[in-house]
Amino acid sequence: MKATLKIIETTLVIGILLALSVTLLLAFLDIAYVIYEKIMTPPAFIVDAEGLMELFSLILILLIGVELIDGIKAYLDDHVIHVELILLIAIIAISRKVVVWDFDKHSHSELYSLAAMILALGVSYLLVRQGALKAPLWPRK
Repeated sequence: MKATLKIIETTLVIGILLALSVTLLLAFLDIAYVIYEKIMTPPAFIVDAEGLMELFSLILILLIGVELIDGIKAYLDDHVIHVELILLIAIIAISRKVVVWDFDKHSHSELYSLAAMILALGVSYLLVRQGALKAPLWPRK
């Protein structure tokens, strides 16, 4: 029974890894197309600030996906969820929001909440890195 569950779990994780890989490949092609469109739209080879922020947002989303793939690969190797990696992914995701923040659309109080989340995640990451929480949360055997 345990062996069957282990096979099912491994199959599911590999399926998630493949689906995420295909999604990231398509996202990369989309980013390449968006860059091509922005460069070729008159005036050629000039990207305005708004277009640049859109590109940064897309690239950071791709980076988050690559980090997720690393997390899944680490899980396949060790069968342990690495808290440090999950915290890094969360920090990157929230930092992406801050980088592409539009002050015209959002209030300052929303930005304060993002700052509080980044601070909390940063402190958590620091504690994990210093070894205060060395053990993984969900060890699997």
